[in-house]
Amino acid sequence: MKYTENDVFVLRDEEIKAATEMEYRQYFSGNLKRPQLLNYIQTENLEIGTSVYKTFTADEPHLHKLTSDMVYILQGEYHVWLLEKETSPMVLKKGDFISIPKNCPYASKAKAGTETLFIKQLKESDKVVVTPSPEVKQWMGEEI
Repeated sequence: MKYTENDVFVLRDEEIKAATEMEYRQYFSGNLKRPQLLNYIQTENLEIGTSVYKTFTADEPHLHKLTSDMVYILQGEYHVWLLEKETSPMVLKKGDFISIPKNCPYASKAKAGTETLFIKQLKESDKVVVTPSPEVKQWMGEEI
């Protein structure tokens, strides 16, 4: 069920846990195009949600054209490689926060048991998949 920003809206821990048991990524707010298990607040320019990685997961390398991608690590380990920067992959742990600027391609992977909170300010889906180098493909396949 969709709610508006004018509604008082509460999601309880048990609801979130039950939903993420069935589907690892759930949204608390956004202009969602696909159905999901949780109720959420229909917003035009703010996307907030959680990802619960039960197993090692490497997300498809991508960038966001219109907004920064902000991620707070609730538990576990989340690894990020900024693909056009002269940096090594970063390891983020519980309590760490990262903001990846728009148009910055990156690859990410999560250790089994990792939980994150993500925040994006946007008006439309702006995710663009990028082709990783052979080195990044190898890194993505290396379980953490």
